[in-house]
Amino acid sequence: MRGIETSGGKISGVVTERGSIACSSVVLAGGAWSSLFARNAGIDLPQLKVMNTVIRTKPIEGGPEHTLYGKDFAFRKRQDGGYTIASRYDNIVEIVPDSFRYMLKFLPALKSEWRSLRFRVSGRFLEEGRMAQRWRMDEETPFERCRVLDPKPSDKWTNHALAQLRQDYPVFAKAEIEQRWAGYIDVSPDAVPVISPVEEVPGFFIATGFSGHGFGIGPGAGRLMADLVTGHTPCVDPTPFRLSRFFDGSKIEVISGV
Repeated sequence: MRGIETSGGKISGVVTERGSIACSSVVLAGGAWSSLFARNAGIDLPQLKVMNTVIRTKPIEGGPEHTLYGKDFAFRKRQDGGYTIASRYDNIVEIVPDSFRYMLKFLPALKSEWRSLRFRVSGRFLEEGRMAQRWRMDEETPFERCRVLDPKPSDKWTNHALAQLRQDYPVFAKAEIEQRWAGYIDVSPDAVPVISPVEEVPGFFIATGFSGHGFGIGPGAGRLMADLVTGHTPCVDPTPFRLSRFFDGSKIEVISGV
């Protein structure tokens, strides 16, 4: 999707690279791309990206059935008998232009979670600095130039996590790594998602900033968003998830341990 169309100040459609689609409501659920998309629509959405790497092992006989999130590692058994393993400290924050744009709003999160964050300056700064921040509906967008965000995995902290896991759980001593992959987590200043209408543009809704918990709370978030879009009584109080909390003077309270 390239952008939204409005008529009389309300949503009237969306524009894709293949043409326009008329509609009265649209939901932006673009993950790590959401802030840039919203910016082109004139909406300020404070959001940054955190990169995390995980490893997948080959099946391990006699391994634990439970899921665990500990000091140095987290693991979950997969259906094939292998395990997904991650490090609590393998949260790489690329320094990019948005880091400075939203610095003040993310200061509480920095103070709360600095032990688990690894800041890095790389070519990503220039790459994002060159990205168009505004575009016309007849122009190619950054999302069309980069269809998939596929960052290079970081070995250091996943190796550390696996080493600690082997020490605490000897059954993992012979664990073989089948795959490593990395991804960008869309994070909000308080680690709470934005599931909200955009007051300035009736008919425009945002669902993003899940801060690493999207798979867990996705079904509930989808239900809440559906209620908001259709005008039904919300399944839960949507107030804590409103976009305006970042601009109405509310204190940013960070959910610890995210």
